[in-house]
Amino acid sequence: MTARADVLGALRDAGSSVTVADLAGTLGVPATTVRFHLRALTDDGLADAQTESAVGPGRPRIRYRARPGMDPSGSREYGTLARALVTALAVIPDGPRRAADAGRALGADRAHRTDDATSDLLHMLASMGFDPVVAPPSQIRLRRCPFLETARESPEITCSVHRGLMQGVLDAHGSDTRVGLDPFVDGDHCVAHIDAARTTTR
Repeated sequence: MTARADVLGALRDAGSSVTVADLAGTLGVPATTVRFHLRALTDDGLADAQTESAVGPGRPRIRYRARPGMDPSGSREYGTLARALVTALAVIPDGPRRAADAGRALGADRAHRTDDATSDLLHMLASMGFDPVVAPPSQIRLRRCPFLETARESPEITCSVHRGLMQGVLDAHGSDTRVGLDPFVDGDHCVAHIDAARTTTR
């Protein structure tokens, strides 16, 4: 267990509000360590802090009480979730369309309508890790795929999400252009075609 988990466990086991000194004594760790983790737990909504009314000289004490909730710290397994969802969509006849629609909605949600449509699209791609480079007249080379494993295993689904993301950004700007996507061109990049006649991933 981590020090954070120890502090959270002791706070929950206490059953009533406690001070930093109480927890430090229970855990046998410095008060500074306890205080650091209590501040983080409070920020994450797992603890409540209440200042006692001042009695005599000195700073009033702060008492902490645990709040119910799952600790949001720790590692994530989003890759496993992505693979499970892609696998589920891959066996549905209209899976690629559903994937593109989902990506389109996410792209529209990420759009910054105050920017130029092309600049906004490039910013979105860069922020997601696609490492985009403009290739005139109307192409964008994607030199990196942040979902490479699922794209290799199921390009028809994963690349449909990518195409939908790009289309969603353009839609949010009121653009009538369409996006096409050629995956794994020459094995080391993908090519997005802006204002392409085709609207499906090849």
